[in-house]
Amino acid sequence: MTRARILIVEDEPQLRGLLRLYLERAGYAVADAGDGEAALAAFQAEPADLVILDLMLPGMQGEVLLEALRDGSEVPILITSAKRSDAERIAGLRLGADDYLAKPFNPHELTARVAAILRRTRPEPGADGEAILSLAGGRLVLDPASRRYTLRNGAGGRLTPGETALLTLLARRPGAVVAREQLLEAVARRPDEVYERVVDVHVANLRKKLGDDAGDPWLIETIPSAGYRLVAERDHS
Repeated sequence: MTRARILIVEDEPQLRGLLRLYLERAGYAVADAGDGEAALAAFQAEPADLVILDLMLPGMQGEVLLEALRDGSEVPILITSAKRSDAERIAGLRLGADDYLAKPFNPHELTARVAAILRRTRPEPGADGEAILSLAGGRLVLDPASRRYTLRNGAGGRLTPGETALLTLLARRPGAVVAREQLLEAVARRPDEVYERVVDVHVANLRKKLGDDAGDPWLIETIPSAGYRLVAERDHS
């Protein structure tokens, strides 16, 4: 497998250089940009396997850049930002980010989070691929390896790593209620701070992408005070 390519988008030159140094030492190919316009041009010229994105950028704000990246790709995005409130973190996740790291942070922690995201998005050569999943009586087909899905009406697209992990875990336990804590472990890898709500964000994003109605679900059913489960197959017959 070729080296993973990381794009760092950070307007502070000293921090940008430090992150580049740590990531290159970890074996990644690294590109960087100091503003949103330069980052978008760099990504379009050579797509990255992961983007590290500072939200507070000159010119094009980080949120705008994130939406622009999401318009044309499902590249994993790790937000780094001095914005520390729960509401701001949740907003970043709802825009489509895969993780959020508040500044100041230890570069070793960032490198560890990059590795964790890439493990979920770039399987090792020779790793056993997961079987194609047919859900909701065939209404939804999901390929966990590529994260691509197809609906019965022909529509399709690609899920984020977190969305795929959550849906795959539910599919492994058909009809069973899966506690929010178990889903959190699959999608966030750590039960801290705002990540207690990240499961709900992923479910909301899945419903939006797949056309699932929380009030009358065909795919994911909310079990109050317990968690979530897939709608029973018999309900689709």
